[in-house]
Amino acid sequence: MTVANQQITNSNSTKGLSNFRVTVERLLELLDLEEEDEYGILRPTEYAFKTAMKLIVEAYDILGDNFPQASTSTDDAGSIRLAWQNKKADCRVRLFCPANADAQAYVYHQKNEDYKSEDIISVSTLVDWLEWFNKV
Repeated sequence: MTVANQQITNSNSTKGLSNFRVTVERLLELLDLEEEDEYGILRPTEYAFKTAMKLIVEAYDILGDNFPQASTSTDDAGSIRLAWQNKKADCRVRLFCPANADAQAYVYHQKNEDYKSEDIISVSTLVDWLEWFNKV
């Protein structure tokens, strides 16, 4: 798994835009990775990148200032994972965007020992869980 540079930024007046911008910058950094190493693909596939960008842009359009900052990573197949984590509340949301159209994008959510994953049928699935994440 490759993780993009995860710098922390926080500005109260533009928190949502700032969180969104940081998340987009982290996604873009994944495109600058080497194509692969001895463990597999490092750079995300075009399909994974477009899927991730589409979902977070649509989520930001709905959530606005409530869009939380995510960390980003790839797996050895070129898929992308975006992760939102609140350690104090032992809560996390993860968006998985597959390397190709043969697999389904899904969101994983966990609070303490309770967890579940749901296929992304529309952006509303992601938005619902990010709103939940913001309230925990």
